[in-house]
Amino acid sequence: MKSKLPLLIGLSAVLLATSCSAASPTSEESGTSAEPVSATSQSQKGDKSSATPSASPSASASKSPASVSAKDIIPTLAKPQTDEDRPSQKFNDSSIKKSSFRALAPLSYAQEFAATNKEGDLCLVAWAQSGDGDGSATINGPETECDAPAEVQKDGLTLNIDGSDKKPGVVLAMLPPDVAEKDVRTVLLKIPGNHEDLRPPVEFKATDFGIVSVAMEPATAKELGTITIPRKDGSDFTLDLD
Repeated sequence: MKSKLPLLIGLSAVLLATSCSAASPTSEESGTSAEPVSATSQSQKGDKSSATPSASPSASASKSPASVSAKDIIPTLAKPQTDEDRPSQKFNDSSIKKSSFRALAPLSYAQEFAATNKEGDLCLVAWAQSGDGDGSATINGPETECDAPAEVQKDGLTLNIDGSDKKPGVVLAMLPPDVAEKDVRTVLLKIPGNHEDLRPPVEFKATDFGIVSVAMEPATAKELGTITIPRKDGSDFTLDLD
């Protein structure tokens, strides 16, 4: 009689192999790659991650504001000078470019011009004049006040020409470009006794491009001290008359 032991051993091996196969899912069933991840692959991922640059402080820092030029405030500087732009009075200050003179709003208290100097500053040049309306007004000046265009854009320009018994004086201000004529009118007409007739106590006028000038006698300026006018952004501009 032949032994059944070899047959039983073979059958057991088949059952064991089947059981192991069923218990261990294939790589396709588990959704994982059958290929092992090598140390080199992990190293490359790490290198790629560390190679990503972080934002540098200089890149994230806010940029400085663009420089302001005199032409940004007085746009007629970008156009040819006209006869109206040339002062009728003598002017001998060699630091001011004569070709840069540009007329501002006509006032009864002053003849006023914008100009630039050799350093690129924006300047207010003016002559005080009396209120004679017959063409025989007395002239006193000139006086010049200059500052960097960025400062003029923020604070405007103010000058003072001292008067005497025989010569007229004036306190004259070229306001910043973000102060509108309508707001100047509202504030100045609230000053007791002020008006818009010829030679009012506090005179104001604007150019065609919106720059407002304010003028008055030195005694009036001393009495008022300061004038506060709203800017277009809602903040206040304070005109210091001292």
